[in-house]
Amino acid sequence: MQVPSPRSGHPIHPYPLSRLVIVTAGLIAALGLITGSMLYASYQDALREQEVTLRNVAIAFAAQTAGAAQAIDSAARQSAHIMLRRDDGLAPGLAAHRFLLRVVLFDSNGRQLGSLLPAGDKRDLPPMPAAPAADAPRRITITGIDRATGRGILNFIIPARERDGRRFGTLVAQVDSQGFERLYNLVELGTGGSVTLLHRDGTMLVRGPGFPAGIGHSFADTPLFRDQLPRAARGSFQAISPINGAPGLYGYDTVEGADLVIITGMARKVALAGWYGRLWTALAFYLLLAAVLVLLAWRVARDTRRQFKLIDMVSASEARLTKSFDYLASIVNAVGAPIWVLDGARRIVLANEAFARLVGRARDSLPGLDERAVLPGDDPERERRYDAVLAHGGTLDATGTMHDGSGESRTVIQLTSRLTGDDGTAHLVNVLTDITERERAEARLAWLAEFDAITGLPNQSQFWRLLEARMAACASSGRELAAVALVLERLHEIVDLLGHDAGDRALRQVADLLRDACGDNAVAARIRGAEFAFLLDAGSGRTGVERFALQLHALMSGPLQVDGRDFFLSPVLGVALYPQDGRSTDELYRSAQGAASGAGIEVDEAVHFFSASLHTELGQRLTMEAHLRRALERGELRLVYQPKVTVEGQQVVGFEALLRWSSPELGVISPARFIPIAERTGLIIPIGAWALEQACRQMGEWAQQLGRPVKVAVNLSPRQLYQKSLLDTVRRSLAEHRVPPGCLELEITETALMSREKEVDILLHDIRALGVELAIDDFGTGYSSLAYLKRFPVSRLKVDRAFVRDLGRDEDSAAIALSIVNLARGLKLQVVAEGVETEGQLAVLRAMACDEYQGFLFSEPLERDEVPALLAVKPPQR
Repeated sequence: MQVPSPRSGHPIHPYPLSRLVIVTAGLIAALGLITGSMLYASYQDALREQEVTLRNVAIAFAAQTAGAAQAIDSAARQSAHIMLRRDDGLAPGLAAHRFLLRVVLFDSNGRQLGSLLPAGDKRDLPPMPAAPAADAPRRITITGIDRATGRGILNFIIPARERDGRRFGTLVAQVDSQGFERLYNLVELGTGGSVTLLHRDGTMLVRGPGFPAGIGHSFADTPLFRDQLPRAARGSFQAISPINGAPGLYGYDTVEGADLVIITGMARKVALAGWYGRLWTALAFYLLLAAVLVLLAWRVARDTRRQFKLIDMVSASEARLTKSFDYLASIVNAVGAPIWVLDGARRIVLANEAFARLVGRARDSLPGLDERAVLPGDDPERERRYDAVLAHGGTLDATGTMHDGSGESRTVIQLTSRLTGDDGTAHLVNVLTDITERERAEARLAWLAEFDAITGLPNQSQFWRLLEARMAACASSGRELAAVALVLERLHEIVDLLGHDAGDRALRQVADLLRDACGDNAVAARIRGAEFAFLLDAGSGRTGVERFALQLHALMSGPLQVDGRDFFLSPVLGVALYPQDGRSTDELYRSAQGAASGAGIEVDEAVHFFSASLHTELGQRLTMEAHLRRALERGELRLVYQPKVTVEGQQVVGFEALLRWSSPELGVISPARFIPIAERTGLIIPIGAWALEQACRQMGEWAQQLGRPVKVAVNLSPRQLYQKSLLDTVRRSLAEHRVPPGCLELEITETALMSREKEVDILLHDIRALGVELAIDDFGTGYSSLAYLKRFPVSRLKVDRAFVRDLGRDEDSAAIALSIVNLARGLKLQVVAEGVETEGQLAVLRAMACDEYQGFLFSEPLERDEVPALLAVKPPQR
C-alpha cells in the first residue's frame, strides 16, 4: 500500500503562457488544415459528380439522336419503295415523323426519280437538294442555314439498294434542324449550359439553346476532337469554352450508326454553386471554433495558476502525513484482503490494492475521498459502529452486503478497529472478508438438490417431495390427484446427430414448452434423460386430466427446431390417478410409467391411463421382451418368403422376406406384437442385420440350386436406416454370398424417409449406387409427399393393404389406389399391391394397370424349402 507521495518542497509554477499559445495555435492550424482538406475533397467530388451527370445526359441524348436517325433512315427507305411504284406526291405514312420535310430519290446518273412529302404538312418547303454523286457514301450535311435563327436543313444522304444489295441510286432525306433543337432544349443545364450535335468532322449541326453564329462552322480544333474523341468514344472533361472563353465541364458520346457526336456542357461556376455555399459555411464555422479555442485557452491558463497554488499547500500537508503512516503502509501492503483507513471525518487516508480493486478505482485516487463516495449507499448502522469504535476502542464486526466498483452486490464481513497515532489522532482501520462466492456455492448446491441443472425444472427428488405433499393434502380433502409420465422416445436422435450441446438446447426448449403448457394448473419436473413428470389436480375427473394430457401430446408431437433442423420427439404419455392407481408416491408414479410404456407400444393411442389389464399386458410385454432378447441366439427366428407376381400373366417376379418367431415357451408370436417391441428396445438393429444376411444367404443358395438368380425384398426399420454401418452391412452380405446387387430390394417406410431427410438422401443414393433397388413400403399411410419421390432414388411403390382390402366395395379406397398407380406411372415407377386375397381385388388392380401384387390369393408366405418347388412350376419372369 502507498500513501500519497509528497510532490516537492519547492513551489510548482504553472506552464509558461507561451507554451499554451503554441498549443492553441497548433490546434487552430490543424483545424484549418482539416477544414481545407475536406473542402478540397468536396470541391473535387462536386466536379466529378457534375462530369458524371453531363456524361450521362450526353449518353441519353446520343441514344435519342440515334433512334431518330434510324427512324429517318427507315422512313427514307420506305419512301423509296413508294416512289418506285407511283409518282411524286404526298406520303400518308410519313405524316407521323416529326422531323422529315422531304425525301428525294436520285438514280445513279443523278436524275431525280421522285420525291415524297409527309401528308398534310403545311410548312414552307426547303429547296430541292442537289443531286449527290453516284457513289456518295452515307453522310449528313447541313444547308440552308438561317443566320438569324440558326435553323438549317439536315440532309441525310442514304444509298438506295436493290434486295440483292446492288446500289441503284441515292436517297436524300431533308430534316428540320429545329426538331432536334427543341429536343435538346428539354434539359436545363444552367446559365452557359448547352447540348450540341456535331458531325465527326467538327461541323456544328444543332445546338440547344440556339447559337446561330456557330451552325455550319467547324470546331475540329477543340479539345473534344483534338484530345478526347481519339482516346474514347464517350467520356467527360474540363476545358475552356470555344464559344464564350469561360471554363466549363463537358460530357460527350458518339451517336451509334451515324458520324455524329453529342456534347453537353455546363459552366464551372454553375457546377460549383452548391460547393460555394458549403465553403462559406465551413469558413464561418472554422472562425467560430478558433475563437472558442482561444477563449478556452485563456480560461485554462487562469485556472491552472490557481490549482498549482492549492497543490503546493496540499503537498506540504501530504508530506507530513507520509511520515506518520509509513509504518502502517508496509503492513497493509502485505495483506490480500481489502483494507482502508479512515480519519475522524470518514475520509480515506490509506487503502491497499485489494480495496482499490473492490471499489473499481485506482489506488492512488483514493486518499482524501469521502468513504461514502467510494462505498455507495447510506448505512446508519455502519456509522454507529464507527462512532462506538472511536469512542470505546476494541474491534467490531458485521456481515452485510455492499456493491463493488462494477455495481455487483457482494456479501462481506467487515472488521473495524481503532488506531491512535503518536499525536493522539484516532483513525479507523477496516478489513473486509468477501464471502460472496462461498454463499453462492452454497445456494447453488441447495438449488441443484431440488432442480434440474439443464432445464431448471424440479428434479426427481423435488418431484417426490411435491408428490408426497400433494397426496397427503388429497388424502385429507378426499380429492383426486393425477400423475403423468411423459417420455420423448426420439429425443436421443438430436444427441446422435448434433451432439450433447444440441441435446441440452433441445431440453431447454422442451422445458419452456412444458412450463407454458402447465401454467398454474400443473407442475412439471424432469425425472431423467427424456422422461418428464407432471402433477395436476384431478378434481374435474378423468375428462379434465385426459384433455390436459392430449394437449400436452399435441404440443410435443410438433416439430422441434434445433440448429435449423426439425426433429419429431415421438411423445408417449401415461396417466395414473390417486388414490385408485397407487397409495404411495412410488406406486403411483410407477403406475404412470407403466401406462406410458403401454402408450409406447400401442401407437394408435396418444395417451394411456393405467389399468389392471394394462399392468398385466405390461408384464406380458416385458416377458416377451426378455424372450426376444434370446430368440436370435437360440435360433427361434426364421424368414418366410411371400411371392410377388405380375398382375398380367401371374408370373413370379420375386419374394418378400417376412420375419417369424416361434418360441418354445410363448409359442408362435405375431410380428405385429414383437416387432414394435424390437423397434422400441433397439433389438431390431441386430435382428434386421440378421434378416438381411439370411436373405442374401438364401438368394445365393437358390441361385446355385436353380441356376438362375432370385430376387428378394427385405424390410428396413427406421432404426436400421440411421445406422452408419448399414451400407457396409449391405455390401458385405452381397459379396459374401455372391448375390448380384440387382436381386436385392430394400423396402423403407415413408416415415423413415422423412425423419432425417439429408442423411437418408445421401445413404439411399449410396445404396442405389451399389445396384440395390429401393421401394417405399405402405405408401399412402405416412407423409405421402410428392417431393421426396422425385428426390429419393426409389424404383417401386407398395400400396398398403389398408387400401387394397376394400377394393370393389369402397370407392374411396379405389380412388386412392388408382391415384397411386397413376402417380407411379407418371414417375416411371412400378407399383406392387399388398394383401390381395380375392379375385375381385385382383380384377380392380388389373383394370388400374397395376404392375405386381402379393397376397394369399396367389400364395401364403413359403418356407425356404418350398420356394424352389414353386419356381419350378412358375419360373420367375426376367
